[in-house]
Amino acid sequence: MGKGFAIDSKEYRSRCAGMRFAALVALAAAACSACADCLDELLPRPRSVVRGAAAPHEVPAVPGGYRLVVRGGKPSFAGDVQGRRYARATFAQLRKLAGASEVPDCVITDWPEFAYRGLMLDCGRNYQNVEAIKDVISMLAAYKFNVFHWHLTDNYGWRLESKKHPELQKRAAFARNPGKFYSQAEFKDVVEFAAARGVTVIPELDMPGHTLAFRKATGINDLASDKARVVLGELIDELCSLVPAERMPIIHLGTDEARERGEKVPQSHLDYWAGRVAANGRILMGWSPGLRLPGQAIKHLWMGAKDPRGDATPYIDSQNSFYINHVDPEELLSVAAYQQPCRWGGRDEKLGAIICVWHDDAIADTEDVARMNAVYPAIALLSDGFWRGRERDEPSLYARLPPPDDPRFALAADLERRLLAQRDKVLSGLRHPFPYVAQTQMRWRMSTPQGSVIARDIAQATIYPRHFWFPASAFVPANDGTVILETWIRSERDMECGAWIGMTGFSRSDGRSRDAPTPALGQWNKHGATVELNGRMIDPPRWVHPDVKGNPKETPLVDEDYWYREPARIRFAKGVNHVKITLPKHGGWKWICTFTPILGDSDHPREVPGLIFSSTEPQEQVLSK
Repeated sequence: MGKGFAIDSKEYRSRCAGMRFAALVALAAAACSACADCLDELLPRPRSVVRGAAAPHEVPAVPGGYRLVVRGGKPSFAGDVQGRRYARATFAQLRKLAGASEVPDCVITDWPEFAYRGLMLDCGRNYQNVEAIKDVISMLAAYKFNVFHWHLTDNYGWRLESKKHPELQKRAAFARNPGKFYSQAEFKDVVEFAAARGVTVIPELDMPGHTLAFRKATGINDLASDKARVVLGELIDELCSLVPAERMPIIHLGTDEARERGEKVPQSHLDYWAGRVAANGRILMGWSPGLRLPGQAIKHLWMGAKDPRGDATPYIDSQNSFYINHVDPEELLSVAAYQQPCRWGGRDEKLGAIICVWHDDAIADTEDVARMNAVYPAIALLSDGFWRGRERDEPSLYARLPPPDDPRFALAADLERRLLAQRDKVLSGLRHPFPYVAQTQMRWRMSTPQGSVIARDIAQATIYPRHFWFPASAFVPANDGTVILETWIRSERDMECGAWIGMTGFSRSDGRSRDAPTPALGQWNKHGATVELNGRMIDPPRWVHPDVKGNPKETPLVDEDYWYREPARIRFAKGVNHVKITLPKHGGWKWICTFTPILGDSDHPREVPGLIFSSTEPQEQVLSK
């Protein structure tokens, strides 16, 4: 009946009771139109939407708060500078969502829960061109993010030009993309580009850990030396000299994972580097867990399920599944719906959250970081929680949706509906990959090989019997064994379509090193997973890099996961079709599978219409292929 039609709407059911068929159809069309109203498809969701010519509300007295009034299709904006920018972003979405129709009269009053909402892009390990970076910043601005955290240095390369220490640009100092770095002019250009869109760049010079490129270039093997202290201080000063403090107020110095012998430094070095940041009129930021930074440095939480600060300092949250390099595209929905940003401390300590994109593995193309980490769907989906916050944290749901009859399921279903509207209307011309298709309509049954049901009505495409990350949200308590996943799919006709099918779920950060190696030819994964459609096995892809040995991080990913390879080709028979996945696991990191039918290619997939999913075997015979 069209996108947005809520078949289980109480209002719809009550109004339809007793009506003749013709009237029912007319009402359904009207309900469809109302549900597809552009005001119900915004992301992030506004706090207050008043339809019609209501009296304008007060402008929220919150930085970034705004009021948008639409009368006769014409907007008016109120708020501070940033607030008016957000109001314009909201109206820009409304115009695209409305399509050929006029944006309805309304008053939208909105404000952000957190002061900082951003994305971190690691360009130290893999150089990405300026055009790709600007595209990400534009997407951030469109969804009301205001921070671009630019990780510029790592073991693989010091990516920011230094005129004070040009040896950092020597090709021999780079472990990847030799000679690829950002000139000072390019750096300033990106900062200005971002500022024009209301996005602040937070540059990171990571020290004393992750400094192999620095040590190779300078010949300083011991960062505890006075020379290392002075040279890194000079690089901080040079960075700050490029952009005024009001444009670039925060400097990130990393300080995490200083594990190698040459990276051990005395506290006096940290105090000195922090002093250089302060002398340049900037705010200091560093990772936590990490080395102790003095004063009121902003702590950037990055690992675990606990508060690692040890004090009441202000912090920005990047914990758990906000590391989207560990997250599959279809897993993003549960993260967006149920992971609460900033779970600890008082209001003044909760500065906000940053999505992290750590693509540790080598890449073959600059676009692969956005493609393989689902950056664009992540920005759109996570914008809601970063803007509004969450009423409560649901650790057990970080990697699984609640059952459809659970009241908490409504939030995920609503976010997905809005995301699909954004994908199809607002972002329809996006040249970058947007790997996401609807999954809340799916229904799976998980059981043991002996037939005991573990869970029923699992409404998602990517399923973890046991999740590997923090926390381990699980359907099964053990970390190995075998589960059987089944769904029955009714098709209105014989048809061929594509399917996303995956049994590996490699992280782009050490995934192939930590987990079982890449499958050999003829395998879906190293554990012997199989997938059947109507009793016939579906063959795995013919892998480009089967059974990789040695150091897989230096072999770029090509087709290892479902969303960046060609979809499998499957055929549904008219009637009921049975999908059965046998999923063993013994050791390794991820216990995971994905199956969902799609149309189109993996970069810009769409749902297959006319399919109905069930987790219960129907009484009628399951059709053979």
